[in-house]
Amino acid sequence: MESETRVRILQAAKELAQESESVQGVTISLESVAARAGITKPGLMYHFPTKRELMLGLVEYAARHWDSLLRAHAGAGPADLAVFDRYRAYVTVATTADVSRADYWIFTDALYHPELTEPWARVLGPWFALEDVPVPARARLTAARFCADGAWMSEATGVFPADDLPAVRRHALALIDAAEGAER
Repeated sequence: MESETRVRILQAAKELAQESESVQGVTISLESVAARAGITKPGLMYHFPTKRELMLGLVEYAARHWDSLLRAHAGAGPADLAVFDRYRAYVTVATTADVSRADYWIFTDALYHPELTEPWARVLGPWFALEDVPVPARARLTAARFCADGAWMSEATGVFPADDLPAVRRHALALIDAAEGAER
């Protein structure tokens, strides 16, 4: 369980990322996050001694948020669900969640800082595991996930958002149904 102060720091960092209007991207500092969280820089550094640790904490926080949304929708964790149900949960959550530029930035910052991929892989990897799934079903499940990935990223950035997101969701879910039908 994270402390209230730690959560306040992570929320402050996400808010600053959301408000960034820089064309060079998001830049947050320990000082700006501490000020936004209403604590001193040493107070922030008690929880996150370096900016690297703050960024790792922010990615972990975001990944756990996605995991909690998926668990709430599915009613269980990935270990207790069939692969098709895990993918249905992801498609539904990714196409209905309230996402922002900050969510997109937190996710894509791993492109520039590879150590930030570990929390995503560890926390969300079990939702996307495809072991023991035949290739034709695997391709359909992956296509459904890519539809959902594109949908939430497009919605978060505002770049080419869907005119009819429920229709996108229905098509992605149909791919999962087709994958499951091929398994029978």
